[in-house]
Formats: sequence, C-alpha cells, structure tokens
Amino acid sequence: MKDFDYQPLPNSKVELGYLAGDLTFMTRVLSAHIRVANVEFQREWDTVSGSLTLLSLIGLNPEISQNDLAAVAVMKKSAVTKIVTDLEERGLVIRDKHKSDRRFNALTLSPEGEAFWKDMRKRSEMRHEHLLHPLSARDREKLFSLLGRLIAHYSEDRSGSRSGASIKSH
Repeated sequence: MKDFDYQPLPNSKVELGYLAGDLTFMTRVLSAHIRVANVEFQREWDTVSGSLTLLSLIGLNPEISQNDLAAVAVMKKSAVTKIVTDLEERGLVIRDKHKSDRRFNALTLSPEGEAFWKDMRKRSEMRHEHLLHPLSARDREKLFSLLGRLIAHYSEDRSGSRSGASIKSH
C-alpha cells in the first residue's frame, strides 16, 4: 500500500505510514473533526444528530416513507422513528398514514418545516464551505464523486441488487 503524505497535525512527529491510506482510519479521524464542527451548528438549530439530515431528505423527497428514510440515511428504524416523532411534535414534519397500507408513513414538511429547512440550508451551505475550504471546486467534485461510488458499492447486497432506497444525486 502506498504511503500518503497526510499529517494529522502540523509538524507532527507521529508516523501514520499505511494508516494514511486506510479508509477506516481516515474516515474515523475526519468524522471526529466534522462532529466537533457540527456541535455548534446543531446547538444553534436546537437539533439532535441526524435530524437535519432527515429533515433535508424529507424536504427533497416529499411523501418519503420512514423505511426509505432509514435505509438512505443508514440509520436504525427506531432512531428514525424517534427523530421523526420529535420533528412532528415541533411542527416541522407531517406524518400521514397511507390509505391502503396503514403501516406506511408518508412524510412531508409542514409549512413551518419548509421555512426552517430553507433557513437551515443557507447556514448549512456556509458551514460546508468552511469544512471544504482546503479543497478546490474540482477536488470537491472528485471527492463527492468518489464517495458516491463507494456508497453505491456498499449499498448493494450480495446478489448485486440495491438494498433499501436508491440514492440519486444531482
């Protein structure tokens, strides 16, 4: 495996060797940095981890089912139910039972949820600009293209067919 020239801290004396090219190590470290960056953002919007993601997915996919929401976000159904219940109690999400299948919950944003989501998206774009600042536009495009390919690969089950909801990006 190639040794990459990533250093975790400026002037660090810690040798990473093969870990600089280890997906598990690098994504764990990056996730830790992103979690720290998100704490203030979540506090500002009075949300718990995952709720802004679910709110965005509902806004982008009106009438999405809770099962599809859990599959796309790679979250436990019970965690999605808890967050959706909180968003519904806050008046941001409307949960409708499907007429032919009472187990199916179609989720949409309420008018208040739509306004909240639009405001949150503006601030989220600024936060992402800060997080991605070291990367050029071309590097960002490549990064998300590669991440999308990895996610698509791991979203396939052993038979080669997609499991859960399909993911489309624009």
